[in-house]
Amino acid sequence: MDHDDTSAGIETDRRAALARYGILDTESEADFDDIVKAASAACDMPISLISLLDGDRQWFKAETGFGQRETPLTSSICAHAVHEGDPVFVIPDTTRDERTAANPLVTGAEHVRFYAGVPLQTAEGIPLGTLCVLDTKPNSLNPAQILILRTLARQVMALLDLRRALREQREGDRLNKAILESAVDYGIISMDLSGRVTSWNTGAERVLGWSEAEMCGELAHIFFTQDDVENGLPEQEMGAALLHGRASDERWHRRKDGALFWGLGEMMPLLNEDDRPEGFIKILRDRTEQRLASQKQRTDAEFMRSVLASSGDCIKVLDLDSRLTFMSEGGMRVMEVSDFNAIKGCPWPDFWHDQGNADALAAIEAAKAGGIGHFQGVADTMAGNPRWWDVQVTPILDAEGRPERLLSVSRDITVQKTAEQLISASEMRWRGLFTSMQEGFFLGELIRDEAGRVCDYRFLEINPAFARQSGLPEDAVGRTIRDLVPDIEDWLIETYADVVETGEPTLFEITVPGLARTFEVRAGHESGQRFSCLFLDVTERTRSETRRIAIAELGDRLRHLGDPVEISFAAAEILGRTLGLSHAGYGAVDQERETILVGRGWSAPGLPRIDGLHQFREYGSYIDALKTGEVVLIEDAAEDPLTRADAASLAAISTRSLVNLPVMEHGRFVALFYIVKDVPHAWTPEEIGFVRNVADRTRAAIARIEAEAQQRVLNLELSHRMKNMLAMVQSIATQTMRNATDIATAKDVLAGRLIALGKSHDLLLGGSLGDTPLKTLIESALEAHKDKPDRFSLRGPALNVGAKAAMSLALILHELATNAAKYGALSTDEGGVTIVWEIRRNEGDGSDQVLLRWVEAGGPPVTPPTRTGFGTRLIGRGLAGNFGGEVSLDYRTSGVVCTLEASLKGLQAVDTPPDFR
Repeated sequence: MDHDDTSAGIETDRRAALARYGILDTESEADFDDIVKAASAACDMPISLISLLDGDRQWFKAETGFGQRETPLTSSICAHAVHEGDPVFVIPDTTRDERTAANPLVTGAEHVRFYAGVPLQTAEGIPLGTLCVLDTKPNSLNPAQILILRTLARQVMALLDLRRALREQREGDRLNKAILESAVDYGIISMDLSGRVTSWNTGAERVLGWSEAEMCGELAHIFFTQDDVENGLPEQEMGAALLHGRASDERWHRRKDGALFWGLGEMMPLLNEDDRPEGFIKILRDRTEQRLASQKQRTDAEFMRSVLASSGDCIKVLDLDSRLTFMSEGGMRVMEVSDFNAIKGCPWPDFWHDQGNADALAAIEAAKAGGIGHFQGVADTMAGNPRWWDVQVTPILDAEGRPERLLSVSRDITVQKTAEQLISASEMRWRGLFTSMQEGFFLGELIRDEAGRVCDYRFLEINPAFARQSGLPEDAVGRTIRDLVPDIEDWLIETYADVVETGEPTLFEITVPGLARTFEVRAGHESGQRFSCLFLDVTERTRSETRRIAIAELGDRLRHLGDPVEISFAAAEILGRTLGLSHAGYGAVDQERETILVGRGWSAPGLPRIDGLHQFREYGSYIDALKTGEVVLIEDAAEDPLTRADAASLAAISTRSLVNLPVMEHGRFVALFYIVKDVPHAWTPEEIGFVRNVADRTRAAIARIEAEAQQRVLNLELSHRMKNMLAMVQSIATQTMRNATDIATAKDVLAGRLIALGKSHDLLLGGSLGDTPLKTLIESALEAHKDKPDRFSLRGPALNVGAKAAMSLALILHELATNAAKYGALSTDEGGVTIVWEIRRNEGDGSDQVLLRWVEAGGPPVTPPTRTGFGTRLIGRGLAGNFGGEVSLDYRTSGVVCTLEASLKGLQAVDTPPDFR
């Protein structure tokens, strides 16, 4: 067998022995406490323990100077003492011993530097633990101290054995009572020395008719006949019992209903611990019919046989050489013996192996000496099935009181052992549940002042969930709530005090400011000053309800506001109150200048407002993220790389954590919702979602107001444009007809000009109010002439043209394209037009000028005109002059070149269209 198997076997024996003693997790007892105090004093050591090794822990039945009831086995020095098996195990300096140098008790706060322990062994040699002393400095023991320590260790085992014997005796008393109650055919009656009934079993009630409640305290004379009472027979019977130790009577007795029966009674004195009589026990049987006397004997014999047969115990009789001479029928059944003769005469100890054999021999020797031998162990039945047995061996005495045979009673306790194992497993499962459960739990104990008033409470046990939810350390066990949370409110302690004093459970919610959490608490009384609390963290539920109410309030307020500044302030105020902010608000953003203008923000009471213009880069390096529409979250400005360098600037406006929510329009960063706290804060997804909800509702309300205002402006603008459009149509028509040579030509020219005018108007309506991109305007004006992809080449910077110039430019381009289609580059398949534009700085006044050039190529040779037509006049004096531009036409042989120069300001103006009258 290897070392691991041996260790496992020792561990199994130890746990079984500890279970038999029933000592683990019991309350403190003065006898054991006195021993550790004596050991500590005798050895001059600050710490002394009675340590019992149980699985993966060591549990202390008694301790002084240590302050704990158990520690993990991994930090146990006692485990080394038990393993080594020395009579006294000593480590003078734990820091120099490789077995203990890294032990948590040595390296941790306990600072154990010296250890001496004596193993606690059962009579069977099973080591249960140690009696040990410890010091916080290297030390040693003298021979006298070693002797005292060993003597005290034997005293510990003597106390453990005494506890076990008393426990077994109580169990035996309970069993005896159960047996008495089950003997329904026998009246078993106990009386005090005066003959008054003290107990009355079910059999007595059945035989005599009275209940125990009716008879307790009454003289037993009541069930004797009147004649016997008058003749003093009850007193004679008690006297004979006291004199001879037993008294028999066989006479008529009286039942409750007055009927008589013939009863056979046996009376014996009850002796106390000093063998002095303290009462009597009387067993009474109904023998009414004498002729049934022999049958009664057979019945009694059969009854005893049936008792043995029905008993689940294996009852055996051994000779003094420990050989089997008898086994009860019930015993044969539980031992799975089919033929007793096959094992009759066999040595009974041989049925036990290893330690069991030694225990059986020891029990036999104890019984042969006139005592009681007792042990528990495992032995196989005759069918080879292992069973746990509780065995007691007692002597059967001869007439002279000497043992002549031995009675061995083995009780099958396999179910009990299995139950103990199940209980142990259940305890482990409960502990696992306690550790893994999501609800917080703690067991507390009230602390009272000298006047008896509750002033505090101490944590006796907490689970990880409670530590996690409350923010308290897991080592809070043993500490008080006022130690951990000094500003705890008195009402909470008083609530727990009411639960303990009334015994009534309670349910309440609590918000702990120091922890910033809200809990639903179920508190109940346990025992004494102890109470238990189950904590359900409802912080998010409470915050969610608060946010829901805030959204409803925002909706109500926005319905009655029409000013964007008031709307943004209302949203900021609700955000600030709901989230506990220092500042909140909405501001307009200039993306190019990287500034935000806060018109009216909200600030917490006592803090200065931060309205006004702010430069983003004075408060961190996150403006680029905002420009892309990304939400910026900073949990701690002093630690975040984006704000660490500018933390002082943020602190000056009471900002330590922040959320910036950008508002984007057409891809541009135009506004910002901001919320800030003056302390570090981990922003939750729920909080961000709430801010987005408020921002969306606020932006929608502001957009509604802006849209209404824009609609009013648009209506006025459309009215203005319509009037100008009609004026332009009238002017074009007049000029066209004035210079027309025939009706058909005038019709075509007028139609083309009106189409160009319409397209320019469409561009203005399709773009932003009052302007349109120059390139788009050119492409639209020339679309009718683009019969192949490379007909036109357009180059120039992005540039918008205002309403004042847009329609004029469209007509100019229409005239140039019409002339090119008739006479120029667009009249041939190879011809094409290049249109280029650029912005130049005017050196004179520093203004921006726009230069646009129309260049034809690939058409027929150009001949300059002999006269200036309407189209030329329309381009030069009418249309170009409308926006302050100048036009020059160059009739080169390779193709017409038209150059237009105008101020950028004039091209982008949105004033009235030109007048061609």
